[in-house]
Amino acid sequence: MKKLILAGLILVMFVPNIHARRKTEKAGKVKDLVYVDKKYDFSLKIDKGWKYKIQPNKENFRLVLSQKNYETPPDYMDAPEYTKVPRIVVYADTSSMGVLAFLDSLLSDTYSSHQKKEMLKEFEILNNQAIEEGTEREETVTRKRRTVTIADKTAALWEGKADYRKYVSTSASAMGGTRVYGSYGGGVVVAENGDTIVVFHVISEWAYFGNIMNNALSMIETLNWVGTETKEKQK
Repeated sequence: MKKLILAGLILVMFVPNIHARRKTEKAGKVKDLVYVDKKYDFSLKIDKGWKYKIQPNKENFRLVLSQKNYETPPDYMDAPEYTKVPRIVVYADTSSMGVLAFLDSLLSDTYSSHQKKEMLKEFEILNNQAIEEGTEREETVTRKRRTVTIADKTAALWEGKADYRKYVSTSASAMGGTRVYGSYGGGVVVAENGDTIVVFHVISEWAYFGNIMNNALSMIETLNWVGTETKEKQK
């Protein structure tokens, strides 16, 4: 009986550790800087100037890219950590909306859905409530809205600008910090293939947004809808 109890205790101790060691299934795989999604059948080339983080497969946020070497606004030279690091978030899901209707639903002040609420958690430029500590932010203003062609299909593109006021502390002993005025630039691209949508969110400091968005578009335009055979070759 004592042996059975001891064996049971050992089993109880090791089972949680076995589960902890299980790797979380990733949303896709990167090989030779080409990301291939496991669930939504698309691939994307990643610029070597960006580092990537593949998200869990159970999430709709599939991939996050951050620029490796980015510019810092002059006001942040003594405190570069206040700079908004150029970032691209890739989201995928299904939808019955067309690309323009889907984009407009994200921009709408009245439209609400569980999907939209989820997206706004990461789509900072569209979320006027996403205020960082010590930052006062104005509402985002649309600067551009048009269609583009991606993977031989019509996609929707939007760009916007959000002004902000931020208190920057340049040292641990600084009281209150210095007030800095700046702007964030953001872009959203909605692409679709049947009922599958892939949405890209781009954000950076406005002073550098033009170049950042162009760099992002050079990657987004490599979007390709792939089949099972292509994905198997990437394994």
